[in-house]
Amino acid sequence: MPSRAADAAPAPDATPRTPPPPTGPQGDTATAAVPAGGGASGLRGCRALVTGSSGGIGRHIALGLARSGVHVAFNYRTHPEAARAAAEEARALGVESCALGADCADWRESRRLVEEAAATLGGLEILVNNVGEFAFKRLRHHQPQEFERIIAGTVGTTFHATMAALPHLRRAGFGRVVNLGAAGADTAMGGRREGPHMAGKAGVLSLTRSFALEEASTTSAGGITFNAVSPGIVEQRELAREAALALKDRDNPMNRPGTSADIVDAVLFLCRRECSWINGAVIAVTGGWQGNLG
Repeated sequence: MPSRAADAAPAPDATPRTPPPPTGPQGDTATAAVPAGGGASGLRGCRALVTGSSGGIGRHIALGLARSGVHVAFNYRTHPEAARAAAEEARALGVESCALGADCADWRESRRLVEEAAATLGGLEILVNNVGEFAFKRLRHHQPQEFERIIAGTVGTTFHATMAALPHLRRAGFGRVVNLGAAGADTAMGGRREGPHMAGKAGVLSLTRSFALEEASTTSAGGITFNAVSPGIVEQRELAREAALALKDRDNPMNRPGTSADIVDAVLFLCRRECSWINGAVIAVTGGWQGNLG
């Protein structure tokens, strides 16, 4: 089964602003200054929101951005303490970070999440749509409301968060939207016991290309692009790549298990300023695995 990455603006200044944190139970933040410019991929000082990032691959992506000097907003729906701990870990890397609660399947909460992230970090240039609903069971066992929830929690969350982020990206003149698909979604491949999720992820990739056709732009600051990463099997989210190299996986052409770091590297690559002519692309990070999900 492929990895499941779910966790059920003003123009940039010379130095990032640190406005007051949002009030209420949904937000938790503290700040640490990092100068703009330089850093890995020229992203130092940019501001990012990663949905569904209190744990799993989403958390690793957000921390990977933080290591590149990107100020990052973590998002949670049901695990606030985990998200706050992750934000604290990001702050220890010398960037601003916050933990913001929202159910991204609800367009109102998704819009609020984006606005709070932009207000807290002082802008927004990077959006990673990682959150994705999942239920491991046969189609016949899905209730109608459960099916609708999974579709809303995959393609719906991607649409709502991207639409809310677009004004901030345009204002900045630079934007990178990276969506998380799934292995096999690019060919609308089905799978036993995960049909609604795979249908939603196929929709995510189609939506990525539609945004790339309609909303991409070229600017002197780096332009705005829309791309996707489709992870393969990552059974052990906390497995270090160095440790994975010593393990065997005969079901994968690379003969080793996949790691969160493999997914993070692909996301960071697509966020690079230099990748301004990569738009509407889907990178399969699977080790070459193309097997049926059944």
